[in-house]
Amino acid sequence: MNWHMIISGLIVVVLKIVGMTFFLLYFPQIFGSGNVSFIPTKSYGTACPRGWDFNQERCFLLSTSELSWKKSRDFCETEGSTLAIVNTPEKLKFLQSITGAEKYFIGLLYQHAEKRWRWINNSIFTGNVTNQHQDFNCVTIGLTKTYDAASCYVNYRWICEKSVK
Repeated sequence: MNWHMIISGLIVVVLKIVGMTFFLLYFPQIFGSGNVSFIPTKSYGTACPRGWDFNQERCFLLSTSELSWKKSRDFCETEGSTLAIVNTPEKLKFLQSITGAEKYFIGLLYQHAEKRWRWINNSIFTGNVTNQHQDFNCVTIGLTKTYDAASCYVNYRWICEKSVK
């Protein structure tokens, strides 16, 4: 019997075992915990436009390019929508589940005169914003599990939201 073939076969088996071990070890971290239930998000069969995600009678568009907050807001307006108003824990959890490792602008701004955060529909934000700095007057979500203050002039992706027709 050829020892080279036996050693090659053993190396392949060891590599497969190591690869499977890493896969099983990191699978929950990459794809979420084991108690994840499948929730269809794409707009198939709904009144959402093609390419928009559907959740709780709302349509969401996650951009693939980056713009400043103002240009992001303007883009959403051309789509008949607004920057996302993420005012419930369920909506935040849903959006964070589909944003991946990117930051996305949402429709939350710091009002200097009032010294408080407001949604673009003028409702008051009652949660916590992390990473607050003097010139960080806009908010992103996605990379972390929190609302993160960000400069309105730095380009990020954005999330548009509108009601189902």
